[in-house]
Amino acid sequence: MNDSVRRYPELAELVRLKDAGWVFRPLRDGRGELAGLVGTRCRQDFTDALFVFDRGHFVGARVLDGDGCVWLKDGGDLAEIARDLSALPEPDAPGAPRLVRRPSLLWTP
Repeated sequence: MNDSVRRYPELAELVRLKDAGWVFRPLRDGRGELAGLVGTRCRQDFTDALFVFDRGHFVGARVLDGDGCVWLKDGGDLAEIARDLSALPEPDAPGAPRLVRRPSLLWTP
C-alpha cells in the first residue's frame, strides 16, 4: 500500500477512511468491468458514501435511513470531499444536514 500512496498521494485519504472503519468495494459496469470504487460508513440511522470514478471525479453523500439523501458533493478533489463528509455532525446533532434532496423530475441523458 505504501508504494501505491507514494505513486498516487490522493490514495492517502482512502487509507485514512479505511483505518477509520470505512468499507470499500469495487463498482462494476454491466459487463463486469471495474467502473470505480465506493467506500461506505454505515451507522444505525445513516450511511455515508464516497464514490471514486477516476482520479478526477468523486462523489460524497449522506443518506438517512428511511428519508433519503441529505448531503451530496460532486467534484474533483478527493481530500476535500472526504474531509467534508467526515466532518458532518451526527444526524441528531446541531448543524447536521436534515433537508432531504429530492430528485428532479426532469430526466437529462
